[in-house]
Amino acid sequence: MVEKTEPKINGHAKIDKTQDTDLVELAGYHAYKKYKKPEVIAVNGKDFRVKNSKYDTDSGLDALTVQNLETGELTIVFVGSQQLDKDWIGTNTKLLRDIPPAQLEDAKAYFKEVNEKIGPVTSITGNSLGGALTNAVAIDHPNVKAVTLNPAILPEGMPDPDNDYSHITNYFSKYDPLTKAEQALQIDNRIPGGHYTINNGLPLFSLLGSNHTGYVGMDKNGEFKVKIGNEGEPGHGFIHIGADDHIVTSLWTGEPLHGGNAGEIKINKKNMMLLADGIKNNVQGRLDLAAGYIDNSVSIVKSEGAKFYQRITEMQEVFERMLEEAAGDPLFKGIALTGYALKSCIDFLISMLDTAEEKCHFLNTILNSKPAELIEHITSTDISVETLFAPPKKHLADLNDSIDDLVSGAKNIIYEEIPKLLEGGKDAFVDAVVDELEAHYEIIQANKDKLISQLTNYESQIRGVAKAFDQKDTSLADAIETKTGPTSEMVTIPETEIVTLEDSPYLENRMKIREMQVDIAYSSFNVFVTDRLAPVVLLADGVLLLFEKALEVIIGGIDAALNIALYGNPAGWIVSMFTDYDQKIKEAARDAKQPVVEMESTVEGFRKGLGRLASNLPSVVHDFKPYIETAVFESGNFKNVRLYNVAAAAIFDEMETVFDDIVYQLSNEKGSAIQSARDVSKGVRNNISMLNGQVELGTLQ
Repeated sequence: MVEKTEPKINGHAKIDKTQDTDLVELAGYHAYKKYKKPEVIAVNGKDFRVKNSKYDTDSGLDALTVQNLETGELTIVFVGSQQLDKDWIGTNTKLLRDIPPAQLEDAKAYFKEVNEKIGPVTSITGNSLGGALTNAVAIDHPNVKAVTLNPAILPEGMPDPDNDYSHITNYFSKYDPLTKAEQALQIDNRIPGGHYTINNGLPLFSLLGSNHTGYVGMDKNGEFKVKIGNEGEPGHGFIHIGADDHIVTSLWTGEPLHGGNAGEIKINKKNMMLLADGIKNNVQGRLDLAAGYIDNSVSIVKSEGAKFYQRITEMQEVFERMLEEAAGDPLFKGIALTGYALKSCIDFLISMLDTAEEKCHFLNTILNSKPAELIEHITSTDISVETLFAPPKKHLADLNDSIDDLVSGAKNIIYEEIPKLLEGGKDAFVDAVVDELEAHYEIIQANKDKLISQLTNYESQIRGVAKAFDQKDTSLADAIETKTGPTSEMVTIPETEIVTLEDSPYLENRMKIREMQVDIAYSSFNVFVTDRLAPVVLLADGVLLLFEKALEVIIGGIDAALNIALYGNPAGWIVSMFTDYDQKIKEAARDAKQPVVEMESTVEGFRKGLGRLASNLPSVVHDFKPYIETAVFESGNFKNVRLYNVAAAAIFDEMETVFDDIVYQLSNEKGSAIQSARDVSKGVRNNISMLNGQVELGTLQ
């Protein structure tokens, strides 16, 4: 036996008759459970016994017949697609043609069999392919109620375009992929009967299947809910998505209201009490559920707000790390804070340049010795290399300034500009998206509280009207019995205060505010990096190139001096024959070149790091965007805020329909008390609509 431990809230009088809500749940959920005779299924507080089931037929037809144990009504439930070969290939693909597939004929045969062997069928239902089977049977049996959920089309030419098939009701889920495709392809005219959209489901790819069937797995309390967020985290909760929950019905009769107002009712004590009970149990219950969704959204937004400094710090740390990694060299560690490693490297180069200069001075001492003076006298050549060191010293000073500018630019971006990436919004908020959502929700919360208070007073007023009806009837009966005139005692009916909700100036761009803020922040960040870092990196790279060339000039100068001194003239050769002059000058030249060669190696690594940094800066900007998106408002949390808004707006939308019917029913009475109740009903309806509009701003991209 499959049972729900708690029946669903139902505001109107207990209705034993099988309703659309029951048929939709049978079609979208229970049809796929493979029940067998004589199991009992609990649906919306009613018990249905399985009287017959037919599975795994040659054509793929799956169906079961259930009986409402209160009323004896028989319902055939046709099962949707489950088998690849028989359902999808053998049937669904053929529905696009004009020849009915075998399953449709078998469905008609099963309907006939149940009628003959079990009893007259009152209603038929199905989802998807089961919906097509339902409609195929229904077009031949206008006295049988047919209800489908997201049905497949019938073969071309099967429905009569001149027949309105008023006994057939088709519910299209708001996020169902099948019926949306059918409508887009303009073939939904091959679904006979009325078409009504219901607000069940959620815009999630992961719920594609349940958006089509209308249901997820049932929990222990008999509810169909989707978990939002993680347990223990702000905003964690559940959204009810069962399709039948979103079929709006009359508070008096339980009749669906999607096709218009319910049949006119008589305004009397009984029906006014039903209305009051419906407001308390159904409307209040549904609005409390919507209020819970809004509260969860607020929790998420406040949680994001509380992490404001954390979000900024994470962006700063990520950018610092990305900048260091872009150079791919340990020298650039700390470049976004102090540039200590690079500054130390420049100090090392200065030190090595000083050492090289000292050694060149020693080389000059040898070159300017007596043998050298002889060579100079004979060759008239000046071989001093001392003047070679002025340009590289200037280059190192320029490089030091460039690195200071690079560090300063990076620090400015980190500490000044990155925090500004979150600024903006309608009121130039410090935390644009979070603050605007908080401001919007503050108004919604206040309006929601006003509406709920108004509903409580409204319920009291309706009960007062019902009591007035009762007292009037009692007074009239007493007058008849005593043969006197009716008493003039008046019943005081509580009045509902006129409630005006506050407009919200926020979310003019709906939930695009996050996307817009991210784009603005990303554009600004790109400008910062491009204007403040890229030129400095390129300048430093150019200075290093000049320094590298200057080192080559030093090496060349030393080598030239050595060649002239030893091999460039006969005097040098003569001197070398009688002294160790050549050995001394060679050693001095080698010592002078050694620090220069070492600098060349260091500069090469330095330049490669700058080159990588320059070429990788565009990638740094591009790769930083996801971190901006997370900092503006974490994607998963933002999605959950939107989902809660979708769920809340769906309920408000449905309550508008409920109050449209209430206003309609009360408009047919002329009594002042009823007219007052009607006017208040209009006010409540308008406030629900206004609040709905404000919540809907948080649902749309």
